[in-house]
Amino acid sequence: MKNKLLVFGSALALLLGSCTSNFEDINTNESGFSNNDLEQDFNRVKAPIRAMERGMYILVADDWQGDIQFNLNADIFSGYMGTPTAFEGNRNNSTYVLLDGWNGAEWVQKYQREMVNAYNLERLTKEKYPQFYAWSLILKVYAMHKTTDYYGPIVYSGFGNADGSTPYDSQQAVYNKFFAELKTAVDILTPIAADKTATFFPDKKDATDGTTGVGNVQKWVKFANSLRLRLAMRISNVDPVKAKIEGEAALAGIGIITSNEDNMAYKAEHPVLTYTGPWTDINAGAPIVSIMNGYNDPRRAVFFHKTKTGTYQGIRLGSIVDSDYETAKQDQFSQIGAIVENNLIPWFNASESHFLKAEGALKGWNMGGGTAQSFYESGIATSFAQLGASGAADYTNDDTSISTGFTDPLNAANNIAAQNLVTIKWSDAVSNEVKLQKIITQKWIAGFPDGQEAWAETRRTGYPKLFLPTNNFSGGKIPEGTFVRRLNFFVNEKTSNPTGYAQGVQLLGGVDTGATRLWWDTGVNKF
Repeated sequence: MKNKLLVFGSALALLLGSCTSNFEDINTNESGFSNNDLEQDFNRVKAPIRAMERGMYILVADDWQGDIQFNLNADIFSGYMGTPTAFEGNRNNSTYVLLDGWNGAEWVQKYQREMVNAYNLERLTKEKYPQFYAWSLILKVYAMHKTTDYYGPIVYSGFGNADGSTPYDSQQAVYNKFFAELKTAVDILTPIAADKTATFFPDKKDATDGTTGVGNVQKWVKFANSLRLRLAMRISNVDPVKAKIEGEAALAGIGIITSNEDNMAYKAEHPVLTYTGPWTDINAGAPIVSIMNGYNDPRRAVFFHKTKTGTYQGIRLGSIVDSDYETAKQDQFSQIGAIVENNLIPWFNASESHFLKAEGALKGWNMGGGTAQSFYESGIATSFAQLGASGAADYTNDDTSISTGFTDPLNAANNIAAQNLVTIKWSDAVSNEVKLQKIITQKWIAGFPDGQEAWAETRRTGYPKLFLPTNNFSGGKIPEGTFVRRLNFFVNEKTSNPTGYAQGVQLLGGVDTGATRLWWDTGVNKF
């Protein structure tokens, strides 16, 4: 496994080419069927829909590209996980040496597996079968909002241009397109979803959709609206007027996911199960273990396995991994637990909706009744119920517990005092900033193990307060005392799509390094 990752950086650039400038080369059907094969029973639609669903994560257990796409990127930057392996002699993303090979995986996978299929579905269905076009839009937005939140400007509206050009869109333009596409999807599907039992393929629904939505149109409308609320909150510090309009609109009509029975997840073995188990590439992160240990959080038993010493123990970002770590990583540090052992890869959970509504209420949005406090507390209760954890009421009323500091069992140089010093219980007496810190801390806990979403939210809000890396070997590209704000653009774009790449850097508004903030990452929370 280690050797595979070490060679990937050079192999990716040499073998794959630019995913966006060589559109005709990648515009192929991954299902392997010809158009004639797929002509009957809507199979021409089913195959790319299923391919898009499967492409959100790398699902094949021995496909190491998934490890670098999210596990050794967003999952460690978010504070959720840490690596006990000395990739590239400890000069890797954990120590802020952003490896081009690792950072290109998100770009490659999303364009080859998501954008191509979305493009084909639009041509197949937009005029004749608008319900399937709407479905593809929801999947496309879900996939690509993670990509733009990695890099910033991306190729989006111009993907598949007939003239072969691949221009970049600003992140603001991409988000505006997301909102428009989600509205289009909801407008198309809402009349169908009036029948709560309506499905996209009533005859073979279970064979069509690999998610817990099982082709139910109303559940997909709720998912689309929930994404709209998520994205509205993402831009709330940079464009609060647009954010409020979109956030409130998401609650109209059928509304959002608020019950665990509507949680959206893909039914498959979670790839992290392989990365934390047989490959031993990933363990629990120091921030989440330290916060949950301090809170004595009952959900720890679902998220992590105890070490052989009977404790929950994380790994700090930027740790120098030596032979002691390599020997002890399965004994001294917690592996990811039952949360990745249930054959579900979460996409959107009801608890997130409650926390989004809590923040919306804090910002003065109309969240359909309730207060920031009531939504905050229902978010905690919903998370506990989802995970089968007991004691939600006592936990919510805890006004004394705070995060613990971090102690490394193998290297005291990694020790650090607690950073996220907020209690759990709601208080109207504290500032809006402290209230937001409470909301985001609980939302961050409840969202585990989706590190891509968690990393975006920690960048947007600054919460929860994470541990800086022990070692920063970026050579000044990411200043000491700061966090990674983004990933570098896919390195092949510099040579395969130089015009687009230059445009992307210009739209980014800064140098193409991990220190440049994204459009929505203002560093200031607005209420």
